[in-house]
Amino acid sequence: MGLDAGQTWDRLARRRAAWSAHMGVSGGGGAVALYLSDGFEFAAALLGAWSAGVGVVLPGDDAPETLRAIGAHARRLFIGDACAPEDGPMSAHGTLPPAGAAGRALAGASAAMPAVPVVVFTSGSTGTSSAVPKPLHCIQNELAALETAFGDRVEGCGILSTVSHQHYYGLLFKILWPLSAGRPFWARQLRLPEEIAAAAAKAGRCALVSSPALLKRIGGSPAALEALLPARASLAAVFSSGGPLPWDAVLRSRAALGQTPIEVYGSSETGGVAWRLRQVETDPWAPLPDVETAIDHDGVLTLRSAHTPTRAWMRMDDLAAAAHGGFHLLGRVDRIVKVEEKRVSLAALETRLAAHPLVAEARVLLLKGARDLLGAVVRLKEPAPLEPAGRRAVSDRLRRHLRDTADLTGLPRRWRFVDGMPTDSMGKTTQAALEGLFVEGELSEPECLYVQAFDQGVELCLFLPDSLRWFKGHFPGHPLLPGVVQLHWAISAAREHLGARGAFQGLRALKFMRPLRPGKMLTLSLLPNAGGFEFRYASEEGRHAGGHVLLA
Repeated sequence: MGLDAGQTWDRLARRRAAWSAHMGVSGGGGAVALYLSDGFEFAAALLGAWSAGVGVVLPGDDAPETLRAIGAHARRLFIGDACAPEDGPMSAHGTLPPAGAAGRALAGASAAMPAVPVVVFTSGSTGTSSAVPKPLHCIQNELAALETAFGDRVEGCGILSTVSHQHYYGLLFKILWPLSAGRPFWARQLRLPEEIAAAAAKAGRCALVSSPALLKRIGGSPAALEALLPARASLAAVFSSGGPLPWDAVLRSRAALGQTPIEVYGSSETGGVAWRLRQVETDPWAPLPDVETAIDHDGVLTLRSAHTPTRAWMRMDDLAAAAHGGFHLLGRVDRIVKVEEKRVSLAALETRLAAHPLVAEARVLLLKGARDLLGAVVRLKEPAPLEPAGRRAVSDRLRRHLRDTADLTGLPRRWRFVDGMPTDSMGKTTQAALEGLFVEGELSEPECLYVQAFDQGVELCLFLPDSLRWFKGHFPGHPLLPGVVQLHWAISAAREHLGARGAFQGLRALKFMRPLRPGKMLTLSLLPNAGGFEFRYASEEGRHAGGHVLLA
């Protein structure tokens, strides 16, 4: 069943029985909250809960504020791998049905399976996330649709994933679809090109479930291209969901992985809606099986789907235009703001910016303050270090390009040029992360956009704003982040997020491979080990620095 050693269907049945007994002890009805990093143990706990007739709430992360927010939806928390029970005797529900048609393994979990087996949460990209109950028939219908649409492409494949199973996309594609179809899956969430290549080599023929955030990074990095070269022969399909995938990222992903990504469009509320496998940039979206789409009189996409609780028509939050056999997406409905009493379409500005030959991706947002104004976050097609004068020249050029879209009051006044859009653990670019790029004042610390646990370690997504005081004078005209500052940040982060203790004793294998410049988006990975911890700074360019810190 699993690609990792010892993770078989029989082993899953034993773990499911142990979890079923463990969750049934508390009694009292109601759902439980589940957050486990290991995909195999997560699958066993999920099936164990359903065997005990217990619904499951899935928090997107294990941050304290997230767990407090879901308290109203769950009577008990199972958070972290340490909460797993020991194997016990096989229960009446201790045997897993053989793999077969989509949904069979799920329906066979127990006759007591609740009508609403799982509650997921929206990403909260524009505000507070909300709970979305997923009835059993919706899940089964969507699994059947995935098998109909893509089953032939992934026949005989193991499933690798770079996304979290705590979100609905990862839950379906990484856990439930493989379980229902009898396909093996890799239990750990993969994060680096080297990890993907190693897993693909072990899996043989495989499919990769990923997100725009990762595909944009690996496609633009020579180091990633080299690391992924061994995986190209194994990959039969690559899936991407969670946000739009820019066309340049499609081309780069094809070069890096040997497969054009299959893009899937949908939401937590609607499930999967449509898909596309683009050969040219303008290829339209095609509805998934059992999904009907239409465009209303306001130009808004509507749908009727077997993946929703009722088959009633639903209005999406996206503008669309009909295309042969499908549709084109034209931007969000709610992207109209007022600047100095004039209505401005943020989507229109983004579309116009993306049409400029220099621009790969752009986001425009309203920055609230004493005087509301617009800010633009831009990823250039040819990323290069921009000095202050160069940034001003590029922003002036882009501002002139927008003059036929909006008048002067409706043009962005503040600009940020980044190597990659800030994303959360699901790969979605949130409003809060974009706003964080415009924090003013002289700073001594990078902007931390999110923190994500993996195995025994932790990964921080960092942005280096121009206003960091360490760039001043180091060096005039060519600002670089000093190595001693990088080391200081790593030690501080390890003390905060790993609980590292003890006085600094020394360094081993310290290397600085690539400079870090203003505007850089990067990850800081921390892994504890004997005598201290290892750290590594990396971006879409590859590794920037790393080493082993020794603590007393």
